[in-house]
Amino acid sequence: MMDVDEQRDYYDDRGGARRRNRDGGDGGGDRHHPYGNDEEGGRRGRGGGRGGRGGDRGGGDHHRGGGGRGGRGGRGPRDDGALSFRDFCYKYLRDDTTPAEAERRYEEYQKENQEAFFERYFRDHRHDQNERARNDPRVLVETLKARDDLSLTRAQEFFAARADGSLVVYGAAEGDENEDANMDGDDAKGDDAAAGVRPPKKRSPAPIECWNPRRLGFDFKQAGRLINALDQEKGIEGNPLLDGDEAAASMDVEDDAAATAEDVAALQALGADESTVARLDERLCYLLRVHGVDYYRRCQEMNPVTFLERITMDSAWTQRDPKPEGAVGDMSENPYAVKWAMATDNNVKRRIAEGDPQVKKLGTAEIEAKLEEWIHSCVVKHDEQRFGCTLSSKLFLAEEFVLKHIRNKQAHHVADMQERLLDEQYKKNVIEYLKYEEHKKSSRSNRRNNMFGGGMMMMTVPGPDGNGQMIQVPGGARAIAGMARYTDLDASVAERVVIDYGDI
Repeated sequence: MMDVDEQRDYYDDRGGARRRNRDGGDGGGDRHHPYGNDEEGGRRGRGGGRGGRGGDRGGGDHHRGGGGRGGRGGRGPRDDGALSFRDFCYKYLRDDTTPAEAERRYEEYQKENQEAFFERYFRDHRHDQNERARNDPRVLVETLKARDDLSLTRAQEFFAARADGSLVVYGAAEGDENEDANMDGDDAKGDDAAAGVRPPKKRSPAPIECWNPRRLGFDFKQAGRLINALDQEKGIEGNPLLDGDEAAASMDVEDDAAATAEDVAALQALGADESTVARLDERLCYLLRVHGVDYYRRCQEMNPVTFLERITMDSAWTQRDPKPEGAVGDMSENPYAVKWAMATDNNVKRRIAEGDPQVKKLGTAEIEAKLEEWIHSCVVKHDEQRFGCTLSSKLFLAEEFVLKHIRNKQAHHVADMQERLLDEQYKKNVIEYLKYEEHKKSSRSNRRNNMFGGGMMMMTVPGPDGNGQMIQVPGGARAIAGMARYTDLDASVAERVVIDYGDI
């Protein structure tokens, strides 16, 4: 049961005050609202035909109290599309609605009124310091300057450590600096650490096919191109990790349709070189610690605030799983590897071609264009040699004198307009950020539903007698030889079947 304070007065949209009926007669939801009662009419109070009190007296509008106390459409705060959970429950739900049902209906309400919730979030959080550092152009420009300065300092430290041999590429604690970070300290792991037991390592998001020589060579070249672009943005020069040919290198040699036989052979030879793995790992380590880009996590680039607060010269980058003993297949043989490679390569290409997405959030060019347009809109032409201004009563002989007057003598009006444009850009950044977070949340939920709610399938696996047999596995599973992912522990060692459940 959802309790509501019986003694509290609530006001409807017309200003009429009503008090909740103590005997439960006022417990029905608004049967005319999509989030209200599913039953015809809901529960009706004892005075079914009575009108509301105060401003509702004598009214026949179902949403404003007419028709009895069975409807809550006119109670509580005005619905602007962004009611809080409590106000939504009081306004539209019955008293006997279960918590699970209330949450489900509120989620529907949020989805249908998403823009209103975004507007409310901006109003409530626009002065929050973290929000401003992330999305307000006036503060973000300082955040980006601090990030670029730190990247420049980190790059020099990285080069110096590499030169004197003190650089530690593989951190002692391999893990995620991007997500799922342990924020509770290491107290819970004290006993295991004292006993010499290492915690189980997370499975790498990079597919095992990243060990294929062709992919190693391609990742080495692609990481170099990305480093070259990011260094140029931040003024980093003389990077010893680069070969000098990154700017002219093609970005399509991994695409079978665009690759030539010479390109493929060159990548194969580069990936087969014993020194390539170590040099690639140096580049990937540099990308995270200097630029905040985790390559094997589909080249995700950290928010500047996160980079400044969490990344150090000891931060661990996402690594590949240990190299298998046998030969590693091509990316095209594994659907997950194909999907991962496509997402990673597209992210790199987009980042190099479109530039820093954080700089775009400043909206400098758009704001300057809108401000210039507004200044010209303030010019009034009376005749060929008489021009005026909407901001003052002065007259001028030519338009250029009016523009000069606006910029110099009416600078306070120009500054006010610029602040309004900056506020609009701030709001746009916040809403786009919220939409991105909602999209990530929805994608994650869909992946879980597809993995665990997609039903079962039959798969042929080697049987005890050497013949294939059918077993039932979750949809999307696939058998992969030579990979110790998920193992049938009930079978003998020689007969165990390895099943990979994809990107869980």
